[in-house]
Amino acid sequence: MLLLVKRFNRWLVMFEKAVAGSLLLAVFAVVLLQVIMRYLFERPNPWSEELSRFCFIWLSMIGASLALESQSHFTFDLAVTKLPYLLRTWVYRFSSSIVVAGTIGLIGLGFGLVHLVDGQRSAALDLPLSWVYISVPVAGIFMLLHLVAGLSDTLPKQDGNSH
Repeated sequence: MLLLVKRFNRWLVMFEKAVAGSLLLAVFAVVLLQVIMRYLFERPNPWSEELSRFCFIWLSMIGASLALESQSHFTFDLAVTKLPYLLRTWVYRFSSSIVVAGTIGLIGLGFGLVHLVDGQRSAALDLPLSWVYISVPVAGIFMLLHLVAGLSDTLPKQDGNSH
């Protein structure tokens, strides 16, 4: 079962990287188009700012999920690595449980936001705003899947001089 979860996690990481790369290219292309239209043709697009913002929101949420998976978020490793192994293990488990609780909160509050904006549409593109806000619970679900897949990897390594 753990092998299946880890394999799914590798697929999810590849999917997230592809989506993040595509969104980054989309933001770049749309902003470049807007600059060209505004300054060369003096005809700014009314929709480009909104589309680039929506893509950037999705990019940020997917990027946060990838950062959690690769353990790239800010940590106080210097203080924790000086602790004895058993206490360090407890700190890692406690911090992991806080992250899981935060992720579950992100999912719940994200779906609440989606419900709150249900029926509202964006000004320029006339897209449902729920398409933007669904990025919050989707990223939360991705984060939770990464956490489950990495449960066995979250414990600190035992060094020879810790007691």
